[in-house]
Amino acid sequence: MIKFDAPAKQQMIVIGEKGYPHEICGLMFGKGGGERTVTEVFECGNLNKLKPETRYDMDPKDYMRGEALARQKGLDVLGIFHSHPDHPDKASETDRQAAWPGFSYVIMSIQKGKFASMKSWVLNDQTQFDEEPIC
Repeated sequence: MIKFDAPAKQQMIVIGEKGYPHEICGLMFGKGGGERTVTEVFECGNLNKLKPETRYDMDPKDYMRGEALARQKGLDVLGIFHSHPDHPDKASETDRQAAWPGFSYVIMSIQKGKFASMKSWVLNDQTQFDEEPIC
């Protein structure tokens, strides 16, 4: 299960709506362990210029900056969020292939520029995605 502080969840939604019609991406910070709660989000650039409406390539420099910022604040990187403009919040095969064990992958469905829903996904022992409850 992954939980969200209300301001972090709202910031993530704002980033998703602002980036429409392109996929956006970013990192989720918080404390790891049993009670995983996202307390902050960090927006990263999408370097995909060929199909930015259906794919994201997270800027590695942004990832490194975000990871350093989380460490500086005494937080952990809990996972990655991104949007699916005008598509469901279901993880794609491309999402699964790029996923890392131990991370939560939150996908927001942004329909016509407005937040519609979100789901979180984690890799299981067979490297397939399982839906993770969100609180």
